[in-house]
Amino acid sequence: MADAQREGRCAYSHDAAEQAALRRRARAGDFVRVYPGIPSLYAETAYWSGLKPPARTMHIARSLAQVHRTWVFGGLVAAVAYGFEHQWCLHDGSVTVATSDHGTHRPNNRHLKRVYVPKSSMVQVENEKSGLLLLPRAMTLLDCAASYEFRFALPFFDSAFAKGITTEDVLDASGRMHTDQATTLRLLRHTDANSENGGESLARGTMIEERFPTPRLQVPVRDPQSGAEYRADFVWTLADGTVVVGEYDGTRKYIDPDMTDNRGVQEMVARERRRDEALKRAGAREIVHFSYDDVIKRVPLTMKLLKAGIPRGNGP
Repeated sequence: MADAQREGRCAYSHDAAEQAALRRRARAGDFVRVYPGIPSLYAETAYWSGLKPPARTMHIARSLAQVHRTWVFGGLVAAVAYGFEHQWCLHDGSVTVATSDHGTHRPNNRHLKRVYVPKSSMVQVENEKSGLLLLPRAMTLLDCAASYEFRFALPFFDSAFAKGITTEDVLDASGRMHTDQATTLRLLRHTDANSENGGESLARGTMIEERFPTPRLQVPVRDPQSGAEYRADFVWTLADGTVVVGEYDGTRKYIDPDMTDNRGVQEMVARERRRDEALKRAGAREIVHFSYDDVIKRVPLTMKLLKAGIPRGNGP
């Protein structure tokens, strides 16, 4: 177990006695079984609870890679290794591996998913940082596009394009993977590398799904009174010329010292109020604040945008 933690992976054993010992420790609560496949993977309970979801996924993947030396990982494993933005709620303890066997008799299960990639061993990328064999970045995007609904897939695309992926890269990979062109083209049509983070990408994807017009992102704004410059997260200019600003408020900035520089919540709220006043002096009629919960639940975000006068289309 100590060796596993040092190597950033989980513990396992092919020895029957050691397997029994791991199970006993798990029943006692000292360990937790984090992957029930073959082999089963275990981690120290306190250690595992201290890991963030992406780190847990990488621990599982490194363990499986040690057993299955030729496995090529896609999905969330590759997305984490490449640094693509995404929502942590997508991490469910499963991993995705590429298979060249289109007619495989090994169906997906809750913990191990397979994606068909012709000649996957010829396109694999050896990722030095993670120590894993991965699908190329563009193929990883297509795998995520096929695995998640539009609004959750969009953050992968926004982030990847900000890191240099191009439309040509994705279309070329799509031809080789034989993926759904409609899904790919829809994501490409709405991809915007200006998105600042995965939360804002998720919010924009939800707006698109709810048939709101796509806003401009990270728009520079100058306060005419103080000369201070800001960047508005989302900006809509309505048919009558009025401007509505949307601000994505992650609650983390109010509770995480790294985000607040140890300033109190009251000061953060006061700064937000000053920012809102500056945006209004610069011409914004309405400023809509919404949170991650508003976005996930859809209805609160939808009602706030409608109340601010953002028109909603009738089409899909």
